Amino acid sequence: MKFSSSSPLLHFLLVLTICTACVNLVHTAPVKIGNGYRLIAIEESPDGGLIGHLKVKKKNNIYGPDIPHLQLYVKHETDDRLRIHITDAEKQRWEVPYNLLPRESPPSLKQTIGKSRKSQIPLGSSEYSGNELMFSYTTDPFSFSVKRKSNGQTLFNSSCEDSDPYSNLVFKDQYLEISTKLPKDASLYGLGENTQPHGIKIYPNDPYTLYTTDQSAINLNMDLYGSHPMYMDLRNVKGQAYAHAVLLMNSNGMDVFYRGNSLTYKVIGGVLDFYFFSGPTPLAVVDQYTEFIGRPAPMPYWSFGTFSLELFIFLLFNGIDCVTL
Repeated sequence: MKFSSSSPLLHFLLVLTICTACVNLVHTAPVKIGNGYRLIAIEESPDGGLIGHLKVKKKNNIYGPDIPHLQLYVKHETDDRLRIHITDAEKQRWEVPYNLLPRESPPSLKQTIGKSRKSQIPLGSSEYSGNELMFSYTTDPFSFSVKRKSNGQTLFNSSCEDSDPYSNLVFKDQYLEISTKLPKDASLYGLGENTQPHGIKIYPNDPYTLYTTDQSAINLNMDLYGSHPMYMDLRNVKGQAYAHAVLLMNSNGMDVFYRGNSLTYKVIGGVLDFYFFSGPTPLAVVDQYTEFIGRPAPMPYWSFGTFSLELFIFLLFNGIDCVTL
C-alpha cells in the first residue's frame, strides 16, 4: 500500500505522531514552581552569625504570589550544630513556639542591612566556618551548602540546575520548597511519624507525608500522631563511617520527596528553619539532637509491671511518692 504526500491518512498519522510526542514532552518535563531568589546583602549579626537579605528574581502566581523579600540568618550555635533560618523579611510568620521548645531567637525582622560598615561582608566572601561544619553560598540564584570540614563531604546542597526535577528556593505564603542534592550511596533514616513498609529507612519514591492526623498505625503509608521532620544520613567515606542529621523546625504539613540522589521539601506554611548536627557517629547525632529538642523522660517504676505490692506498701508507708518516681 502506497501513500502520496497529499494522502489524508498520511497527514493524520503525522499529526498523531506530533501530538503524542508533545504529550510525552509535557509529561516528562519537570515543573518549576519558582524562579529563585538573589542575595543582595549580607553582614555579621550582633551575636556572631550572619544575616542576609534575599530578593525574589522573578515573581509568579503558581500556588500564590512569591514573598518578595526574605531574611536569611545563619549561626554556628555549638561546635556541632549549625542553624539556617529563612523567613519573610517584613512580616512575622508562624513558627514552633519558642516557649514550647526553648532555643535562640533569630534577629528581629527588618534589621537594617548595611548600617554598620564594619560588619558588612563582601558578597564574594561565601564561606562561614565553624568547628566542624562550614556554610557556603552562591548569590544569584541564591543557594547554600553545608560541608564537613574534616573530610570535605557536602552534607546539604540546595543548588538547582535546569535538568533537575525540582525548583530553586520557593517561598510563598502557603507553599515553601527547597531541595538538596544527595549522593546515591547515602542511607537515610527518619522523617516520622508515619508507617512505611521498610520501617524507618527512607527508600526512593516512597511517599513521606508529615501531617499529624491522630491515626493509629494500622495501615501502611499513613501519617500518625507527631511530626518529626528530621533524618539521619549515614555515609561510607573512603572506608570510614560518618553520620549527620538534618532537622527542619516546621510544624506545618509537608511532603518530602526522596529520589535517591535528591530530597525535596514541600511545605504548606511557616518558615525554613534548618538545624544540622555533625555527628559523626549515630550515637553522637542522637546525643546532639536530644540535647537540642530535649531528652526523653524515663518511665515511672510503677508502670513497668514488675512493681510488687509489697514494695508499693513499703514505699507508701515510708512517705515516698510512687507516682513521681
